[in-house]
Amino acid sequence: MSEMLERSEMQHIPERNSFPVRDEINFRDLGGYRSADGRTVRRGCFYRSGGIYKMNAQELAFLKSLRIRTLLDLRTKEEAAKKPDPVLPGVTILQHSGVVSAGGEEIDFSPAGMKLLGEAGLTQIENMHRYYQMMPFHNEAFHILMQEVISGNVPILFHCATGKDRTGVSAMILLLLLGVPEQTVLQDYLLSNYYRRDVIRRHMEENQAVIRQHPEREALLQLQHGVSPKIGREILETIRKTCGGYEGYFEKEYGLGQAEVEKVRGRYLV
Repeated sequence: MSEMLERSEMQHIPERNSFPVRDEINFRDLGGYRSADGRTVRRGCFYRSGGIYKMNAQELAFLKSLRIRTLLDLRTKEEAAKKPDPVLPGVTILQHSGVVSAGGEEIDFSPAGMKLLGEAGLTQIENMHRYYQMMPFHNEAFHILMQEVISGNVPILFHCATGKDRTGVSAMILLLLLGVPEQTVLQDYLLSNYYRRDVIRRHMEENQAVIRQHPEREALLQLQHGVSPKIGREILETIRKTCGGYEGYFEKEYGLGQAEVEKVRGRYLV
């Protein structure tokens, strides 16, 4: 499975805190990453996760101990209604879908849609690549995240269902804002493949017979249960090309000039 990220490949990943949360929930602190100027992202400010509705009593007790101030649920209203988050006393709950509609209407995200084969499967993969490239633009949920961060409403936890796509792109944007180098940003995105390694491996093994006949099934399974290095690179490349670089992106998309960006970095880098 070439898309898997092994520990030996994580050259720029800081030592992760030993959280009492199962790996498959994909919970982690974005603190500890080095920015391009040598400073370090503060720990205990930004947490990313899969659905916290999956947490057991011990995991929820740990989550409450972090004294989260703001929780941003990036799932759709329908997702949140079916599997609501547990009540977290004293936490401001914001629910806004991180799904961007442009191109999304062409994709069947249902389990059946992710099992398409042949030309239909290849078309599904192509559409998903385009879809994820659009996610950083005109995304109201990401604007809400940026506003909460700029306003200092931290610690903040943002999550979706698996903590890899909507959450993964959100984390990319936040780390770029904090001046973390592109390669490190990409590696954090790919780290979902490590945390969800058992889930990915199980589905690949269960589908080996189909994969031998239809290699597109492997690519779709990877997109369904993990993340794609190629898509991660495409997201970053699209931001650069569309806006003339990351500084241009933050100015055009969020109205943040260099002075505003430096103010944010001054607050969250040490």
